[in-house]
Amino acid sequence: MSWFKKHPRVKVKPSQTDLLLYRAGWMVVAVNVFLVLGVYADLPETIPTHFNFQGRVDGYGHKSALWAIPMLSAGLYLAMGLIATKLKPWLMNYPVKVTEENAPKLYSLALRMLAVMNFCFVMAFLITTGIILLKIKGWIDASDIQLLVGLWILNGLIPLYFVYKMVVVVRE
Repeated sequence: MSWFKKHPRVKVKPSQTDLLLYRAGWMVVAVNVFLVLGVYADLPETIPTHFNFQGRVDGYGHKSALWAIPMLSAGLYLAMGLIATKLKPWLMNYPVKVTEENAPKLYSLALRMLAVMNFCFVMAFLITTGIILLKIKGWIDASDIQLLVGLWILNGLIPLYFVYKMVVVVRE
């Protein structure tokens, strides 16, 4: 049994837009780091670190826990960026049959999907940091945190859009 289907080996490189998304993502990661760095000294020793689905704080921790968000963001962004730029697209799984004719379009869509997902997730990490900081200051309430949960769910749906696009490519 093979983990990967044998797809045509058609070379496709990330587009200029994909590369721009990767560079922009690194800027977002840097903004997240500098945001935490800029406010860290003014934070109370204990901060909210987790929220329930109603947007109420249900976990507290030391202010150093806030560093987990930009560090996790940077680590995941690096790993996903390496996968997206170094992985051969024919090694990926596709929701449709890959042929010599549709492979270039499908592979390009797969690379774009990874670039968009990667960028959206670092944006979500940045917004998460911002919302936690705004909650610490008392400038937002529980409903604003529920919007954050929606943002993370929306990010999880990004691949569905690209699956749809891949199905459309095969039908053309």
